[in-house]
Amino acid sequence: MIDEVYDPNWTAKVTVPVRRVGTKWEFFYGGDVPVHEGTIGNLVIPIAQIMDKAFLKMVSDETVVKILDEGTKLLVALSDRGAGMRYVRVGRPWPDVPIENMPPGTTRFEQIVIGPPNISIPRQRELVAKKMGGGLWIRLKGLERSELECSTVHVPEEVSHKDAVSLNHALTLLSQHYETHRISHTGNVYERVFYQEENNKWYPIGHLREGVRARAERSVIASVWDRIEEKLGWCQLIPEPKPINGRRRSRK
Repeated sequence: MIDEVYDPNWTAKVTVPVRRVGTKWEFFYGGDVPVHEGTIGNLVIPIAQIMDKAFLKMVSDETVVKILDEGTKLLVALSDRGAGMRYVRVGRPWPDVPIENMPPGTTRFEQIVIGPPNISIPRQRELVAKKMGGGLWIRLKGLERSELECSTVHVPEEVSHKDAVSLNHALTLLSQHYETHRISHTGNVYERVFYQEENNKWYPIGHLREGVRARAERSVIASVWDRIEEKLGWCQLIPEPKPINGRRRSRK
């Protein structure tokens, strides 16, 4: 049985060909693009067609910022049920994870720790050469979707005596050890690996990746965005939610 991943934020999308006409983008086959005012989309443009070099640099420059340091503890959400039975946690406090962020079927959390870089891995070798140490990094290229990169990861000794070479590898090792009911031992690290904020709550590391595009009321995301702003020299934040009856919408 293969587990299905449900993304509540997913929406159906279409690709619409457009052509630049004067100062407007129009539907390639003629006429305006009939969408609601304020609709946000993406334009895929050949680099050779961009006339302003400063604009091209802004939308294509790569920025790398460290998010979490070597030695930071993370939690991995797992389901250790077997033969149709769900194991009950014993003698271990349950982490403070907002219910909306809890992966379906989670029965345990296992701790992993960010380790040092591994010189046998090209990108991590660069960290050693630059004496930057280990950690979790966000790599943002222009306005494209950002990615997270991690150095080696310490996993529990009962799982493996060797460090995992990445978060994906760590999740696979933990899944093989605890989730013996699964056919596949891959998973979405952005949803199943958690970091801790100053409020002691644990959030999926995917929030760190997505948070660079929207100011979040969390210390880690806010500090990361400040550093990205400083490097890029610009930013465009999603507007604050409008007040409702004199009060702002809360962002959990």
